[in-house]
Amino acid sequence: MAARGAIAWAPEAAQALKGVPMLVRPLARRKVEERVRSEGRDQVSLADFAAAEARFRAVMGNKSEKELASLMPAANCPGAELVVLESCRAKLSGCPNALIDTDPWREALEDWLEANQVSERLRAKVQGDQVLFHHKLRLSLSGCPNGCSRPQIADLALVGTVSPLFEPDDCTACGACAAACPDGAIEVTEAVQWDPVRCLGCLGCTTCCPTGAVSLGPVGARVLMGGKLGRHPHLAQEAARVQSPAQVVEIMGQAIDDYIQNAPQGERFAAWWAARH
Repeated sequence: MAARGAIAWAPEAAQALKGVPMLVRPLARRKVEERVRSEGRDQVSLADFAAAEARFRAVMGNKSEKELASLMPAANCPGAELVVLESCRAKLSGCPNALIDTDPWREALEDWLEANQVSERLRAKVQGDQVLFHHKLRLSLSGCPNGCSRPQIADLALVGTVSPLFEPDDCTACGACAAACPDGAIEVTEAVQWDPVRCLGCLGCTTCCPTGAVSLGPVGARVLMGGKLGRHPHLAQEAARVQSPAQVVEIMGQAIDDYIQNAPQGERFAAWWAARH
C-alpha cells in the first residue's frame, strides 16, 4: 500500500521505467506521477507510462541519450563536450525530400572538430565551474531546405540545395513552375525569370513542368551562420554555397577558429558573428 499522497507503480510500469536513460529517469518518473495524481489516481499503469513516453518522444524529437546529455549542465573540466552537432533523420525516415546524404558532411566536420580540439578550446573560454547549454557551439546539418534539424537557429549550419536548369526551347511559359515555387523565386512572362537569391533549392519546379523543361543542376549545400533563440533571436544567414565536405570544413573551420581566438569572453558565436556581418 502506498503512503498517503504517494504514487505507486504497477510492476510492468516500473519495469518499463528502467528502460529510460538514467539521465532523465527522475524527470520521467516525476512527470508521469504528476499526471496520474492530477487525474485523482494513486497508481501508474503501463498505459500511463506508454502515453507519457509517446508525449516525451514527440517533444524531444526522438533524441538519443547522447543528445539529451548535451542539454544538461556538466562540470567545467577536461573532457566536457562543448559542441552539439545535430543532423536531420532523412535516411532513417526515408525522407523523399533529401538532396544530400548528411553522413559524409557530418563525418568530415566531426573529424575536423576532434583534430582541432575545438571542444576543449571552447571550454577554456567558459567562466565558472559549470558548462551550460548556452556555452556550447551548435551545428546543424539538414538534407533539404525543409530544415527539420532547425538549421535556422544553429550557430553554424549546412542545408542541402540544388539549382534548377531551364531549357528555353522546351518551355511553353505555362507558369506551372512559378505556381509550384514555395519561395517566389520564379516569374514567368514571355520566358522564365529565376531569382537565385530567393531560391532555396528544392525540387518543386522540376516535378511540375509538363514539358520537362526544368532539370536539376549540381547538388550542393548552403552554409548558414549566426542563428540563435533567446532574448534577441536571430535567424542564421547564408554565408556561402559549397559542393563538398572539404569546402564546408574549410569555411566553418575558419569561422570557428576566428571566434575562439577573437571573440570576447562570454560572447556566443551567433552574437559575435551577427555583429561582424
